[in-house]
Amino acid sequence: MTTKTHFPESHDDWRLLRVYVYYRLVLASLLLSLFTLSPSSPLLGFENPKLFLYSSILYLALTCVSLIINQKIKTHSRLQAFIFIIIDILAITLVMHANGGPTPQLSMLYLVMVAAGNILLPGKQGPMIAAVAALAVLYEQFYFILTTSQSFSSVNIGQASLLGLSFFAVALFSQLISHRFRQMEALALQRSIEVENLQRLNEQIIDRMHTGILVVNEERQLLLFNAASRHLLGLGHTFIGIALKDLSSTIDAGLLAWRQNLMMRPLVFKNQPGYPEINVSYMQLGHDQKHARTLIFLENTAQMAQKAQQLKLASLGRLTASIAHEIRNPLGAISHAAQLLEESEDIRGADRRLLTIVSQHCIRVNNIVEKVLQLSRRQKSSPQLLNLKSWLSDFFDEFQSSLQDNELIIECPDELMIRFDTDHLYQILNNMITNGLYYSKKNNNNTVKIIANTDDINSLPYLEVYDFGPGVSIEQQRNLFEPFFTTEKTGTGLGLYLSRELCEANQAHLDYIPQTVGACFRITFSHPNRLI
Repeated sequence: MTTKTHFPESHDDWRLLRVYVYYRLVLASLLLSLFTLSPSSPLLGFENPKLFLYSSILYLALTCVSLIINQKIKTHSRLQAFIFIIIDILAITLVMHANGGPTPQLSMLYLVMVAAGNILLPGKQGPMIAAVAALAVLYEQFYFILTTSQSFSSVNIGQASLLGLSFFAVALFSQLISHRFRQMEALALQRSIEVENLQRLNEQIIDRMHTGILVVNEERQLLLFNAASRHLLGLGHTFIGIALKDLSSTIDAGLLAWRQNLMMRPLVFKNQPGYPEINVSYMQLGHDQKHARTLIFLENTAQMAQKAQQLKLASLGRLTASIAHEIRNPLGAISHAAQLLEESEDIRGADRRLLTIVSQHCIRVNNIVEKVLQLSRRQKSSPQLLNLKSWLSDFFDEFQSSLQDNELIIECPDELMIRFDTDHLYQILNNMITNGLYYSKKNNNNTVKIIANTDDINSLPYLEVYDFGPGVSIEQQRNLFEPFFTTEKTGTGLGLYLSRELCEANQAHLDYIPQTVGACFRITFSHPNRLI
């Protein structure tokens, strides 16, 4: 059982036909020119000059019309080709008739038409063109033998027959070549479609990756980037072809250093305040180091830290279980003994002062233990979609009882939405507002301000808590979010650390924003439509 390969019309068919149409125009012009150059003794059409002239003019007119049709109608190219070639065979037959019968020179024109027909017309239409051309030659040969004084010669009939067979040989050869080229064209088209689909798939995968991707050429010009890289770098519109140093001077300097030392450790930096810390690594594409492109990976260290968080909390859970037994129970005994001593009448005033110090530090150690236990018992976040303005209003109503003479100012647009665990958000804001009021009072101010909005660059919602205290020194900023770091004698040093951990559990970022007066802590939320 054989299968028939069908090749649909393509733009290449129209272009080949276009070339053949121009050939027809040149041929018709040449036939008419050869006749009109010497009208008294024409080189062609000497048997019937009038028929030759009218046939040439009509043929030239039809070729001009076909040129217009081919230009206007770029479909049905095979139907056009069939009609045009049939017209060509009829025109050359009339010219041959006016010239006194078949001649080798004019008969060769049929070979071009047969070859063109079998290239442009796959299938049965191609051999049909060869059959029409062969019949035209044989008809002319027999016609002139029967109507003129020419003798019935087996040589003439044999030549006409061989010419007709050559038409079929040319048709077969042209069909084979055309079929082969059409197969190659179809395969190339299929491969190009597959490559295009694969390229689109790769672009979709790269664009949806959480890892930022940048590709630069040897001149450090941007060739490719994805949405994650734009988000991590806090950029708005990014254009292909810009210099990497205009995108990020730190990444550009790191690339230059990496090209000098391929074993260099990954670069870690933060492109803008309020944006995540980025781990930057480089990889060469290709083996030609001089002209190789470079692939740059941007990893969100907060996400990597969150993945390690579960292991850390598992270890911390075992540690806190030991703390509960090894520290809390003796601490309770010490605290209880101090209370009993305070009730004794034999304790002198100076000793009572020492007992007070013991009781205060017992309370402080107990608070530290409570914070660590709270951190280890922290459940997985359960984020939900919230209207931040409405939630802050409820938070204010609940928190105002503890404000007393303090003031809490909230500025938030009505339509701002976030995705966050409500219990975690309450705990974070409660800690940050309490700290803010504490430090504002050091500058004789009792105000804390909350401002929430959407970032103009990355379109992510954020919330900022401002206090009007003495601020944070540059030295303190380095260790601000480390556990147990505190500048106060009564602090545990776990408040900001715990707040950042809770933010990272909800795919948010807590950062300190330096201010000329006071301090500012910004929570940058993830996109509200992104599931955590």
